[in-house]
Amino acid sequence: MNAPWPEERVGELAPDGSSLAAARGLADRWRDTGCRDDAVWGRCRGSGPEPYATIIDVSGPAYACSCPSRKSPCKHALSLLLVWSRGAVAPSPEVAEFAAEWLAARAARSATPATARTVNPATAEQRRVRVTAGLEELDIWLGDQVRTGLAQADRSYSAFESIAARMVDAQAPGVAGALRRLPLIMATRADWPEPVLREYARLHLLVVAHRRLEDLPPALRASVRTHIGYPNPAESVRAEPVVRDQWMTLGVRSTEDDRLYTRRTWLYGRRTHRWALLVDHAFGAPAFPATAPFLGSMTEADLHYYPGAAPLRALWGGRHGIDEPFTTLPAAPTSPAPPAKETAISLTPSTVAPPAKETAASSTPTAAAPAAEETATFPSGAVPAAKETTASPSGAAPAAKETTASPSSAAPAAKETTASLAAARIGEPDFPGHAAAIGKKGGETMPGHPGATSGAVREALDAHAAALGADPWVRSWPVLLRDVVPLVAEAGWQVVDAQGAALPLAPAEQPVRRSGRHHGRAVD
Repeated sequence: MNAPWPEERVGELAPDGSSLAAARGLADRWRDTGCRDDAVWGRCRGSGPEPYATIIDVSGPAYACSCPSRKSPCKHALSLLLVWSRGAVAPSPEVAEFAAEWLAARAARSATPATARTVNPATAEQRRVRVTAGLEELDIWLGDQVRTGLAQADRSYSAFESIAARMVDAQAPGVAGALRRLPLIMATRADWPEPVLREYARLHLLVVAHRRLEDLPPALRASVRTHIGYPNPAESVRAEPVVRDQWMTLGVRSTEDDRLYTRRTWLYGRRTHRWALLVDHAFGAPAFPATAPFLGSMTEADLHYYPGAAPLRALWGGRHGIDEPFTTLPAAPTSPAPPAKETAISLTPSTVAPPAKETAASSTPTAAAPAAEETATFPSGAVPAAKETTASPSGAAPAAKETTASPSSAAPAAKETTASLAAARIGEPDFPGHAAAIGKKGGETMPGHPGATSGAVREALDAHAAALGADPWVRSWPVLLRDVVPLVAEAGWQVVDAQGAALPLAPAEQPVRRSGRHHGRAVD
C-alpha cells in the first residue's frame, strides 16, 4: 500500500494558488471515498444535484473528474489528495463502481506493450547530412567573426538570430540555443569579449567533434549528439543500466515559457554519491508527474542515465519504497569515484570520472532565456556558490559561476521559481544578474589560511574540472559544499570552507537570513 503523499507534494501539483486554496475549502464535502495501492477515488458535493466523481491514479499521476473544469488537476482532485494525505481516506477492498471503469481502461492501456520506435536509416542519414551542412556553415561564420574582430562584429540580436535560425533549419537546436544566448551577454556584460570568444571556441570544437563523430568513443559521441540537439528517445535511455540508490531531492526549479512549463529536479544518491537531473515538461499548466521525492525527502528507486561522457540527466525508473524526509547528509566518500567512460582523444585530452566527491544542486540545459523572474528558498543546506569560469573549452575550468537556467530554447522573460536544500552550482553566467562573480575568485584562500589544497571548495572545483574534462561542453555541475561558513566581505557574500578557501555567491542568492540563523557557524 502506497503511503499517502505529504501535503507539500500535493501542493506541487496545483496548477495555481487559487486552485489549491479552493481545494482546501472542499475538505468536508467528500463521501464514498476509498483507496488502494495505486488509486484514490471519491464523490464531492458541488453546487448541482449530482456530486462530482473524482478518480486519481497516483502511479501517474492521472486524474478524472466529472466537473467541467479544464484545469489539471482540478480543485476536486487536489482536495481529494489533500484529504488522502491527512489519512482520512480508508483503504477499500473493492473499487467503487464509478471509478472501476476508468481505472480498468488505464490498466489495459498500460498493459499493452509500447511499440519501440525504430529509426529509419534513410531519415537518420538525411538528418546527419543536414546537421553536417549546417555546422560547416556555422564554422565559416565563426571564422568570419574572429577575422573581422569582435569589436567590429555585428552585435545585434538579428545578426545572431539569423545564424541561429539556420541551425534550426539544419536540425541542430542545441547549437541554435547557444547562439541565441550571445546577444544578451554582449549587451549586459562589460567583459563580453571573453565569454563570447569562449563560446565561439566551444562551438568550433563541437563542429570538429561532429566531423569525427564515428571515431569518438561511444560516451563522448553521445555527448556531442546531445549538445548538438540530436533526439535521444526515452526507450533507448531506459535500455541503459539501472542505477539503484536512496535518492534525495536536493533542488527543484520550475520555469514557464509561453505556457511551456519545465521542472528540473536534482537528486543525490546516498550510497553511490552520484548526481542525477530529472527534466519534466508540461504544456498549459504545471501538471508534472509525481515521480521523484518532494524537496527534502528521499526514496529507494531506480534511475536510467542518459548516455554521455559525464552522465547527469536521467529518467525515473521503478520505485522500491515510500518517500521519507532526510535529516542528515551521507558521509563523504572515502575512495575516488568509479572511472568515467573513456574519452581520451585529441579533442579532450583529459580522461576523468564524473565527480562523486560530496559536492549541490543544479545543472545547465542547452540554452538559457534572456531574462527571468526568480525566487529562491533554502529550507536547509548550503547557500548557492558562484565563481567565474576562465578555462578554454578543451580543458578543465578552474573556476565557476552560478547560473540560472531556463528551458532548452532561448525565450524572453521566462518566469521561474526555485527551491533548493544545498544549492551550489559551478559553471558559467547566463544572466545579467550573474554577470560577474563577487568577492574573491573561487577557490582562493582567505588571509591566514595559505595554500589550501583540500576542503569543500577545492573538492567542488575538482568535481567541476572532472566533469569538464570528460565533456568539454558542460556548462555547470552540481556540487555539495560541506561545513562552509557564509560571510560578507568587502566585495559581497562568500562561503568559506574549513581551509579558508572561498567561493563568491551569485548576487541573486544572498544568504542573509540563513547566515543570521547560524551565527557564523558552518553549514551544509
